[in-house]
Amino acid sequence: MRNVPHRARYQCTLLLALLLCTCVSAQNVLSADGILALSELQAAAAARAEQVLIAEQQQRAARLELDAFEAGLKPRLDLAATLPNYFRTSTEVTQDDGTIAFREIELNNSSISLIANQRIAATGGLIGLETRLQRTDNFAQDTKSYNGSPVRLTFRQPILAFNPWKWDRRLLPLQLQVTDAALQAARADAALDATELFFNLVSADQERRIAETNRSANATLYDIATERYKLGQITRGDLVQLELEQASAEQNLLRAERLVGRASADILQYLGRPYDGQLLQPEAPTATDELIELDIAAARALTLLAQRPELLQIRQRVLQAEREADRIKRDYGPRLDLNASIGLIRNADELEPVYRDPQNERVVSLTFAVPLLDWGERRALNERAQSEIELSRQLGDRRENQLEGQLTQLLDQWATLQEELVLATRIRDLAEERFRISQESYTLGAIPLTDLTFAQQNRDLNTRAYAETLRAYWLTYAGLERLTLWDFINNRPLYESLD
Repeated sequence: MRNVPHRARYQCTLLLALLLCTCVSAQNVLSADGILALSELQAAAAARAEQVLIAEQQQRAARLELDAFEAGLKPRLDLAATLPNYFRTSTEVTQDDGTIAFREIELNNSSISLIANQRIAATGGLIGLETRLQRTDNFAQDTKSYNGSPVRLTFRQPILAFNPWKWDRRLLPLQLQVTDAALQAARADAALDATELFFNLVSADQERRIAETNRSANATLYDIATERYKLGQITRGDLVQLELEQASAEQNLLRAERLVGRASADILQYLGRPYDGQLLQPEAPTATDELIELDIAAARALTLLAQRPELLQIRQRVLQAEREADRIKRDYGPRLDLNASIGLIRNADELEPVYRDPQNERVVSLTFAVPLLDWGERRALNERAQSEIELSRQLGDRRENQLEGQLTQLLDQWATLQEELVLATRIRDLAEERFRISQESYTLGAIPLTDLTFAQQNRDLNTRAYAETLRAYWLTYAGLERLTLWDFINNRPLYESLD
């Protein structure tokens, strides 16, 4: 495995890899000395886990949808032309006496127009400015004519109609906010998964270290016991017991190496990398005094829950329900539409008079429609929409209570684990010291083999207990970060450097 630069450069490289959509290799999560660190694995998972890639795509889609909406509110310029529009046919013509006569016509009716529109999001209206020119060539009569509007200002305003742009202006920024929070939550979920996988590797590697230590210690003790057995100082049973311990240590070592391989494969596959048999070597994180004394205020943590994507999605759902209620109210209610235009228009046999001497044009229309009998359709749809709003609010309250309960539970666990980890560390060190003393005492013949075996088992038991406490400690902290999306160690938003 190749070396990589220090952590700061690693984070920059990780961000670049994220932008280029490249894969994270196994070497990218290793430190310069080839050791896998928890923080580096969490950062790699937060950048390249599958759920993170999906969340990134959803965030990009939401941002592009908002960009498209904002672009749609800016002035728009369109060019439309029909060149040519030629047809030769016969058509019926009603004569003065009411009879029908068929005449052959041959025309080319071409037109071109330039239109500028501006959407008014607050009201749903549309302001337009256009210029248009139409030319008609009558080949049957060998004539031509022009009809043009040098300039025309139009205004269309649905007064009582549903206005989707007003709602999109509120919904689309919230949708982007939801996807931003969902991306951060996906990163935190990936970091939590990576923490679990990391401590699976730590546990397997610890079993391997215990087995190696026991094999080495038992080999030395067996050599000493063999000499003592020859001198008649110990029984054959003690010698066989040591030989059994040595064989068990060999077996445990093989089993532990298999577990390390499985844990290594799980980590690499989670990062999207193939496993080719390499065994990762973890660096078990320690609990510094800063972390042991880290005080996470419950009130502050609870306020951070407001940015959880689940709660933002509830707000989004309520707003969407209110939008649907407004649509039903207006689509099934009275309609009033205003259309107005003012401009210049002229038709002539030549082009020059159209622009030299145009005539005034004014158009105003106000249309309305009132539903008189709908057999309760509007009322039923309104009640359905209101029930959806109420359900969304109830689900929001329920989900908020669930998150607050989870956070309170994690905070209680965190406070307990801080004290438990201090005790577990002390007990582990004492058990290690006791085993070392017992080993020396047995070598000198001061204690029986059973006391040494008991001390060894007690050391292994407390070493595993310490590792489990350390696992619970870091998983609880990762769970707190996941719920609050906040980095309490550095007192900043979680994975702020990846944004």
